[in-house]
Amino acid sequence: MSALRPGWRDLPPALKERINHLLGARVIAASTPGGSGILPVAQFQVQTTQGNAIVKVLGTESPSTLDYLRQEIVLSPLLPEAAPNPELLWSIDEPLPSLGTWVAVAYSMRADVRPLDLSWPEEDVATLFRVVRSIGEIEAPDDPMFLPEEKVFPADSWEVLADKRPAGLANHSPWLAGRLEGLAEIASHAPDAIAGKSLQHGTLRVQNVMLPAAPGAKAQISDWIRGSVGAPYLDLVSMLLHARINEGPPPEATLRRYGLPPGTEPDAVTCWIAVLAGHYVKSSMEPPPTDMPELRSYQHRLARAAVSWLKTRLGF
Repeated sequence: MSALRPGWRDLPPALKERINHLLGARVIAASTPGGSGILPVAQFQVQTTQGNAIVKVLGTESPSTLDYLRQEIVLSPLLPEAAPNPELLWSIDEPLPSLGTWVAVAYSMRADVRPLDLSWPEEDVATLFRVVRSIGEIEAPDDPMFLPEEKVFPADSWEVLADKRPAGLANHSPWLAGRLEGLAEIASHAPDAIAGKSLQHGTLRVQNVMLPAAPGAKAQISDWIRGSVGAPYLDLVSMLLHARINEGPPPEATLRRYGLPPGTEPDAVTCWIAVLAGHYVKSSMEPPPTDMPELRSYQHRLARAAVSWLKTRLGF
């Protein structure tokens, strides 16, 4: 998934000057990482005479998503020390003369991390699994910003689909047609299945992850726009789906190889996969948001991967 984002040269000069001032040095080079971020945010890897940074910028042309970037800025300092998030350097949320309101944030860009290799060497799969699983080993902060996942993630999608029977359902899988009520029953157990005390990223994608590039380095995971609290396995299952639609390994085989967090109930995992599948099937049939035109096709691919995994879990 991607959204149209301006380049560094497209930003208003007054905004670039403000960023240079906050960085403490002039930007001499800026690149836009491919497929970066879940929001239509202008994101840059910038090089200055004093060092490197990641800068994310969003203006009033995307008012519906300004609050997401604001939430990311608020969440960043609240994350536990053990969380693999990049270091926040600074942020702004202010009007610029004749330019409207702009929100920007900068993070340190370490030289000892690298993007995930999407040819999926075994070492990267193992490291990704270990890093994402480690998030679930961290207890979420006792803070109102971190809402229980069972209260914020929609678990009634299959119920809605069973009631409305939208025509677009035929574009997914014929297997679904006679099973909507049964899938709604499985998903109805979500309040118990996904509850927990573990930290959740909530919007993980493979593009969020930077793996260690040197001995002793630590991974980084970006885009903490929706931190929450829930069962230890939630981010892990979600990440395996996103890996799959990026030509990653089959999720069920990966779970068997590397194992779920201790004490995880298999039925709870199946319930969560059913919840994700229903959410992506339903969401993929909704009109696309104007600032993220490729979102629905991305969700459609996730839906297909989730339904396929769910069929495996249920023995079909």
